[in-house]
Amino acid sequence: MGVLKFLVWTACAVGLGVFLARGNVDGRSPLEHIERTWKRTVNPSAMDKVKSGVEDALDDARQAVSQKSANPAQPRERITAEDRAAINNIIAKKK
Repeated sequence: MGVLKFLVWTACAVGLGVFLARGNVDGRSPLEHIERTWKRTVNPSAMDKVKSGVEDALDDARQAVSQKSANPAQPRERITAEDRAAINNIIAKKK
């Protein structure tokens, strides 16, 4: 039953896609109507700002990754000199 349901929904989705691409409504395809409406209602300058912001963020991320891989930082020493001396004393006592 699940396979049949999957096949029916897949066929419906493909049919809808074909209609949107090739159908004819008022001399144009539905996708052409959607594109015209999108261009009329969406502010292109706002879309350009969003697009350039995303591109800038991607460039910054690429630079950060390339810098980290080119210059791997040495791990920080988190043990104080006193702690190291105490550990060395414990090791010396065990030998």
